[in-house]
Amino acid sequence: MVTRKRQEDRRIQRTRQMLQQAFVEVVREKGEALSSLREIEKRFVATSIQDITKRANVNRGTFYLHFTDKYMLADAVVREQFHQQLTSILPSEPRWDRKTLRLLIQAVFNSLEEKYRHQHQSSLVLAPMVEKAVHEELTELLLTWLKEARRGERRRREPLETIARIVSWAIFGTAIQWSQEEITVSLEQMTDIITQVIMDGIARLAPDTLPEA
Repeated sequence: MVTRKRQEDRRIQRTRQMLQQAFVEVVREKGEALSSLREIEKRFVATSIQDITKRANVNRGTFYLHFTDKYMLADAVVREQFHQQLTSILPSEPRWDRKTLRLLIQAVFNSLEEKYRHQHQSSLVLAPMVEKAVHEELTELLLTWLKEARRGERRRREPLETIARIVSWAIFGTAIQWSQEEITVSLEQMTDIITQVIMDGIARLAPDTLPEA
């Protein structure tokens, strides 16, 4: 039974991956070279479920077993791409410390810079979707690290969930603004400032999550 369940899980994962890859390929092929969120959104709107299933070589019924619509599929693609970016830059065993936090901040900034290119690019569908997905994934990752880092309950002050949300907004909100405006502060400088603000704040709110000297 366990082996059968694993085989089914692998098939589900492979099908989802095929649909995500097909979606990316179809969107990239519709029109001119991608240069902005607005251009990507035009392609996205023009892409149909039939386009995706044809490229993935599956039927519509199979598509709807995995995704409610193309918006849900796009959300999955954004989250997967963000995970891949983090995997490529973070240590194999990431944890809550200053070095890993710096790498995480840079990954978020780079991800949003690729999408906004230091311009105000209005997008009715994709921008809110991308921002929501990246922010949620960032918050969940920070919370996981903080929980793993906590060494005990005796010095507990603020809930880690609250701290994770505050920290994620500090990173994400600053990254959004920086990625849409003309560069006045370098990525390295922004990383240094945000890291200092976060680590100094955590030292007061949750000292039992800091790495032991």
